[in-house]
Amino acid sequence: MLGGMARHLTTALPLLSLLGLVACTGTSDTLAPDNSKTDVSKIVYAVRQNTLTDANGNATSIDVAGGMGQVMDYGRYEPGGKLELYDLRTADTQNLIGDLDEADISSVDVSFDGSRVLFTMKTSDSDHYHVYWTAVTPDDSGIYERHQLTFGEYDDINAVWADSSRIVFVTNEAYTPMGTRADEYNHSRVVTQLGTVTTDGGDADRKLCSQNLSHIVTLFSMSDGRVGFSRWEHLENVNDVKLFAMNPDCTQITAVGGQHDKPGNSLVQVNETATPNVFVGVVTNRENTIQAGALFRYDARSAKDPTRIDEEKTGAFTVVTPGVPTGDDPSPIGRYRSPTVLPDGRLLVSWAPGVVNDQNEFDLTPPDYGIYLYDEQTRSNDIVVNHDTTWELYARAIVARDEPPLVPSRQDLQDDTVAATIGSIDIQQTSLTSRHGEHVSGAEFDNTTLDDALGEAVRVRIIEGFSTEAAPGATMFGLTMAEGAAILGEAKINSDGSWMAQVPPYIPMHLQPIDRYDMAIRSQTTWIQGMPGESRVCGGCHEDRTSDVRPSDQQLTVAAGKDPEMFNLPIASRTEFPWAYANDAQNGNEIQALLNARCVQCHNTTTNGNGPQDFYTVSTTDAATGMVATMYKIPRLDLSDTPITVKYDRQEKTYPSSYVSMFYPAALSMEMGRDGAMVTGTVPPRWAVPSDARHSKLIEKLNVTAATDATDYAWKLGTPIPPDDNMGTVAGGTHVDHAAVAGLTRDELVKLIRAIDMGGQFYSRQNTAFQPFTSDPVGAGTQF
Repeated sequence: MLGGMARHLTTALPLLSLLGLVACTGTSDTLAPDNSKTDVSKIVYAVRQNTLTDANGNATSIDVAGGMGQVMDYGRYEPGGKLELYDLRTADTQNLIGDLDEADISSVDVSFDGSRVLFTMKTSDSDHYHVYWTAVTPDDSGIYERHQLTFGEYDDINAVWADSSRIVFVTNEAYTPMGTRADEYNHSRVVTQLGTVTTDGGDADRKLCSQNLSHIVTLFSMSDGRVGFSRWEHLENVNDVKLFAMNPDCTQITAVGGQHDKPGNSLVQVNETATPNVFVGVVTNRENTIQAGALFRYDARSAKDPTRIDEEKTGAFTVVTPGVPTGDDPSPIGRYRSPTVLPDGRLLVSWAPGVVNDQNEFDLTPPDYGIYLYDEQTRSNDIVVNHDTTWELYARAIVARDEPPLVPSRQDLQDDTVAATIGSIDIQQTSLTSRHGEHVSGAEFDNTTLDDALGEAVRVRIIEGFSTEAAPGATMFGLTMAEGAAILGEAKINSDGSWMAQVPPYIPMHLQPIDRYDMAIRSQTTWIQGMPGESRVCGGCHEDRTSDVRPSDQQLTVAAGKDPEMFNLPIASRTEFPWAYANDAQNGNEIQALLNARCVQCHNTTTNGNGPQDFYTVSTTDAATGMVATMYKIPRLDLSDTPITVKYDRQEKTYPSSYVSMFYPAALSMEMGRDGAMVTGTVPPRWAVPSDARHSKLIEKLNVTAATDATDYAWKLGTPIPPDDNMGTVAGGTHVDHAAVAGLTRDELVKLIRAIDMGGQFYSRQNTAFQPFTSDPVGAGTQF
């Protein structure tokens, strides 16, 4: 049987006194407020199961984190859920899905007129989560009208009203040429993306939005007509959850908060308050906290114009539950979920006392989420409703609220052959220097302000990101946190700083302005996307979001007066750099083939330049015994394809020696903090730093020239090579044209620069068919 007996239910009158939600009705219509938007006599919420019991009431299983171990809340099905309508005046409870004994509810929203509840539900184990709405008052026969809006063999969750006619939700429907995205850290799951339907047409009007490489969850309506959401941003070393917003037609995805200043790793379960551009939500760690954390308030109003969001604003976040950790540390006072703002400004929340982490599942002690009113002044929780052995979540007041303005749809295309357009008015326009103090060093730059450095940019490299669905058998792309990468093209920057290009729609991309040496000046760490036919021309390179720099406000740029460069290429035509074992033996971009032809004569298993090869060892310690568990012997610089086994990010893999020699020194900073890793011997310089060719000592050693001047070197000849800051090692010597010594042409050296700047991946879509080493390669290489 399923647990779920009610407890802690206050009587009607004390509850009214406690909440103070039911307004008194005035006798004069001219003096009385609009009571439809202030009277809160009912709330609606989901009841979710977590404990299965036998006939004697004994717990047989606890499901706390199943499908929900990360901060992303989806996919956790346990039968016996309810959608409860609770009358605050009488304490009466009505289950709006009482005819469905095996259902589970994963989200709740209320229409702007307060007459309907939007929710996502899975009716049985054989079903999928889909979008429904139900009336909050019964018809004359006592039936609550209910409609299903979405169908299909996929899950649709986290639905919200964008306006009275359009609904936006999250889906795991497969809709890329490679299938549904498979996030690097969630290989057993598929990535959730955004979709929309209309209330009248349902799935007949279904539209899928552009893609991200990681999950999107917890949507919220915004007063300006847009829809906000939390997006897991995984791009190279960035790994957190931020706030974004888009138009209801899926266009103009922009940052809302968390890019530069936030109180914790992940911002989720956000709602806008009655004050536009002021939000409340939950801040927590990305994992281990069961989607619960501290409550925060975020005032994103621009000082220049409060109707605009200033996502770079400092001091905008306030943690309103300071006793609750914003990470995964043990909490002395429990954790919070799904806050919503009542008409009088107070917070209706879900709260559970105690530890609240994934350990609850192993201890058979699930957290006890109930509905509470949180008092920010006294920092106390006043109970509204709590049931034994179930969770009460996603509470919403049944009350009318102002409907946001309708944002007209700019396009309704769903044709992936129609390009999106991206570009900048002036790439030197940036707030990253004035507001964040960014400078650039390396090669021609010496602590140069970013805006000045961008003045040296000659092209913009446009990089497609893809995830492990494109690399069967690979769970990571190598000794790097970067995802799969392909160059769509490099757009020319015109004399006025403008550029423009047409790119494939839907796909995630990021940008790198590059200098005359083909090296990235900065690597953008936020994914951007475009819908078919959408224009995403911005002011510059992260321009001030509160300024008036818009294409329509400026004279015609040079780029706008030309046709955009055409990079809307099929997958097979996009430029990738497989490190080794390319599927096509004639692939001209395989890095190992280049090294075999130019470098292994001097840098191999026995020799390194003019001397013998040097080695260092990395050992890991078994936590239980304290004994050395594994040792890896790594050459200083062996550019051959001899297999070597190493451990990175908790995985043991075998790669060619060239790849390990070049990238493992940079990876060591991560490994040193895990498994008691220790190094014996001298660690080489960071020969290759993922996404940063400019600070890769091998590129500095080889020394590249400008494309238009063979005497213009990135590092002036004869100047000393400075020490590397990786564990005190040095490269030594002075800058020479070592590429010429090795016989590398400039085009060949640029291939190596691009492979590093793109993220230093071993795998691409062009070498996944051949994987010569097993995941347990004992004896395959130099492990001992």
